[in-house]
Amino acid sequence: MKKKTHLLLAGVLLLAACKNEQAPAPVIPNEGLDCKVARIFTTYAQQAIQANCTSRGCHTGNIPRGRADFSTPDNLKAYITASRAVFIQRVTSAQADMPPSRFPALSKGMKDSIACWIERGMPDQ
Repeated sequence: MKKKTHLLLAGVLLLAACKNEQAPAPVIPNEGLDCKVARIFTTYAQQAIQANCTSRGCHTGNIPRGRADFSTPDNLKAYITASRAVFIQRVTSAQADMPPSRFPALSKGMKDSIACWIERGMPDQ
């Protein structure tokens, strides 16, 4: 009888612990994205830049608000090709100052993904 009670109690506790939530991504301290195996394409980078740089009214091509025009993949790539060091320093480095402090900062994962995309030559596919 005790065994059945224990099994029933264990089952109730197990069910109570279950939630319909997605587990968070694992965090690996002090390790960035491995650019040798990561597959980051222009579509991802452009969507990240659109969501964080152009949709806020900056970098839309309307000079002088955001001097760089990231409104299209070609414009984004052209800017990075011409000003790679500046883009990396201001957007993907640990000391990045973009987006400005009045907006949420890019996550480390997003910065790492964009940096890998650049490092791999900004592939479309």
